[in-house]
Amino acid sequence: MYHKLLERQIRRNLRGISEIPDEFQKIFRAISDSYNHYESDRALLERSLDLSSQELSSANVRIRDAYDVIEQKAKDITDSIQYAENIQKALLPSDEELALWPEVFILYQPKDIVSGDFYWMQHHNNLVYLAACDCTGHGVPGAFMSMIGSSLLDKAVVEKGLTKPNEIFHEVRKGFVNALKQTGDTQKDGMDAVLINWDKGANLQVAAAFSPMLISTNGELREIKPDRQPVGFHTDEHMPFTHHEVQLEKGDTIYIFSDGYPDQFGGPKDKKFMMKNFKKLLLSIQDKEMNEQKTILETTLAEWKGNQEQIDDVLVIGVRFS
Repeated sequence: MYHKLLERQIRRNLRGISEIPDEFQKIFRAISDSYNHYESDRALLERSLDLSSQELSSANVRIRDAYDVIEQKAKDITDSIQYAENIQKALLPSDEELALWPEVFILYQPKDIVSGDFYWMQHHNNLVYLAACDCTGHGVPGAFMSMIGSSLLDKAVVEKGLTKPNEIFHEVRKGFVNALKQTGDTQKDGMDAVLINWDKGANLQVAAAFSPMLISTNGELREIKPDRQPVGFHTDEHMPFTHHEVQLEKGDTIYIFSDGYPDQFGGPKDKKFMMKNFKKLLLSIQDKEMNEQKTILETTLAEWKGNQEQIDDVLVIGVRFS
């Protein structure tokens, strides 16, 4: 017996032949086997496709379920971070507090929802304090560090009664080391910062840790150079922070900032903005109104960055003493 399709072809084309000659038997059997193998393979393929379709459908259901779970978890995490943002913003100085400064602008652009950069202010015993701080990391880890730093600054000034910025930094450094249990084997977490106090007259006291303070006076820009150590664990031997005093002149403008602005990549060659260009920019705008200075800084940064990702938190503070 041959395959039914082959038998049909034989009956149609070999009418009148009662018996197939022996010389054709072998080739007809080979053809019949081919038909049988084809049908067997096709049936196997159809079963495989049906099974694959079922598995694919089942996998799609599992993927959709997993995506829904991930999406909900991402929403929960984002909601938590946004709530943390509200807490962090509440720790920043209010507009009413900032009004104690004669003229001021603050450019504050976190890389993520929450920030490792923060600015801090305190008015205590007739002295006004202001700090620009850049904590280790950004995002959630940086935000935790910023909350610790803000609390330690308040404690040093209000509870401990310290007034000199360098002594305040020393106290905050001890607080970081104790709070984070830092030793020589641990990560060197802390913050780079500039802290000033102002007597509401012509006297300014300054301490700078890894971040300089720039002063614009009569169209010239000079720099208070920072100590090459952070406010936090650095080496086993903690060196004292340097105490600086500045005699202000009418119209002087100071700038304190984190490294986010000069370190931003961009431009035609995808390079850092660099500190020298940042200083040139500040010098070129130092005679303008403070709000206009902020706008120029924002526009310049956006144009420089272009489509590049913001690489770090950005904080620039300008204060003019009129």
